[in-house]
Amino acid sequence: DKEIRAVFLWLFAQLFQGYRWCLHIIRIHPEPVIRFHKAAFLGQRALAEDDFLMKVLDGMAFAGFVSERGPPYRATDLFDDLIANQVERIRQETGDAQKVMKHVKELAEQLFKN
Repeated sequence: DKEIRAVFLWLFAQLFQGYRWCLHIIRIHPEPVIRFHKAAFLGQRALAEDDFLMKVLDGMAFAGFVSERGPPYRATDLFDDLIANQVERIRQETGDAQKVMKHVKELAEQLFKN
């Protein structure tokens, strides 16, 4: 169970890396509104023509993800650590299945300890 969760954690960290750079907080309303700049995200990753990612970013689940994880002052978790601190490691692992599985096993251990 923890290894399956770790695989999804790694996958979404790889898929959404850099998403925080594309968040804009609009403060003209009494409650701040967080918007995601989809074109900037797709442009920085050279994925403007990727239909799958386009559909993911247009979905309600991603909108909920942005509203939940967008506020700058909130408690961070393992996913935030992957997105912020392990981007280079994930890029290096992408072509090597053994490195990916080693990282997934490490994530599974962290999830188990949590």
